[in-house]
Amino acid sequence: MLDSRGLLILEGSSDCAVLVDRNWALVYANPAFQQRFCTAGTAEGTNFLSYLDAPSAARLGDLQAQLLQESRQIELKHLTPDSKAVSLLYSFFPVASSGPDVLLAGLGRDRSRDLATLLEIIDLNLQLEKKQKELSEANARLEQLAITDQITELYNRHYFFNFSQHFWEEAKRYRLPLVVIMMDIDNFKSVNDHYGHLFGDYVLKQGSNRLKGNTRKSDILARYGGEELVLLASNTDIQTGQVLAERMRAAVASAPFVMGSCSATVTISVGISGTELAEFASFDALLDSSDQALYGAKRAGKNCVYTYAETASR
Repeated sequence: MLDSRGLLILEGSSDCAVLVDRNWALVYANPAFQQRFCTAGTAEGTNFLSYLDAPSAARLGDLQAQLLQESRQIELKHLTPDSKAVSLLYSFFPVASSGPDVLLAGLGRDRSRDLATLLEIIDLNLQLEKKQKELSEANARLEQLAITDQITELYNRHYFFNFSQHFWEEAKRYRLPLVVIMMDIDNFKSVNDHYGHLFGDYVLKQGSNRLKGNTRKSDILARYGGEELVLLASNTDIQTGQVLAERMRAAVASAPFVMGSCSATVTISVGISGTELAEFASFDALLDSSDQALYGAKRAGKNCVYTYAETASR
């Protein structure tokens, strides 16, 4: 009935393998079947139906004639020696014997093991998705840190110059107006000396928040260095830029900065320049003109907006 190679495979299989005659007597049961469902000794000669619960035994009995003619899958519930029900998915098929009778072979697989494997795979996939999400979020945080100033939480100088070149080239190509606004906190050294650097950092951060609250989504606001801040306004004419600059200046001066027992009124000086005011050879030249305008605001008494004038800079 079974050659040595086939027997070796069945003997080592974790699936249950049985061979039964027309009376459901077990002609062969592999070790996996015997270990799970037999109390002692060999299962051969015992009735296969006796290892099933009543509904499974009845259903299998009703299908006997069909099973002896063709292969079929059927789920059966076995009863273990400790009376626990175990579902196996059997594949039954007829096999020829050395005698006149046709025997019935069955291979039963514990579906709970398949389910456990499936659940394990699902769990691993969920864990992988979680790790990928965490990695993606960590990378996003790192990218944000790379372009953000730690104190003000504005864009840093490196990011500003990367993007400013793009906007400069776009403005030149399509002849769009471009405005640069340079800002400096007035008497910031005195604030640090009088109140301490912790309060100075607080003024930088809160002042930046006031500026940010008065800018547009398209504006690039960055910390240029020290107490200097810079804003790049693309597709913006000089008149609109002046309104924007005055709005930011007023926002900073609108209320004292208070941290604990420290309180100080802080103002900014603002210099503004734009591509409409002169023919600039490069973005650096435009930026330098806004810096010159900033010095003009300082000379004018601070806490004001000063617009670049080409003739005045010569």
